[in-house]
Amino acid sequence: METVFNEIQHSVKNWWTSLLLGIVYIIVALWLMFSPVSTYVALSIIFSVSMLISGILEIIFAFSNRKGVPSWGWYIVGGLIDLVLGIYLIAYPMVSMEVIPFIIAFWLMFRGFSSTGYSIDLKRYGTRDWGWYMAFGILAILCSLLILWQPAIGALYAVYMISFTFLIIGLFRVMLSFELKNLHKRK
Repeated sequence: METVFNEIQHSVKNWWTSLLLGIVYIIVALWLMFSPVSTYVALSIIFSVSMLISGILEIIFAFSNRKGVPSWGWYIVGGLIDLVLGIYLIAYPMVSMEVIPFIIAFWLMFRGFSSTGYSIDLKRYGTRDWGWYMAFGILAILCSLLILWQPAIGALYAVYMISFTFLIIGLFRVMLSFELKNLHKRK
């Protein structure tokens, strides 16, 4: 399977979409951490909107790099998953409040595995800090497993676990955006 890092011969277009996405995740994570009691009710809306934005930005990235990135189709798949989940959760907020820990856990697991894949590709291209990217991916996977293991522990636990995991994914996306911006300079 080829990825965004295979055969990059010029700078990646719209690298800033990953930066914006990371900033959105970090802002959402901080908001969740500092207002946990009122958060769970609003969590389904916030999460739904962030999933929708994530899907749109991922699709923009994929289409703008379809000629230079051999694996652009995988980015479309990830973007479509986020887009469909975001639309569904916006349409049915009560359902999303009941199942949101499971949806988030599986979504974070998918993102965690894709993050570890990106880190392996970064290692192949000689990025010094590829281990940090791997660590963020593994942390996202571990957080998703914790959410799956104990979903009934309560809304507060879910809010803090979700906020911590959003922070991890946000930091990963910010770091990845700058690697994408500078990757072509290493060739």
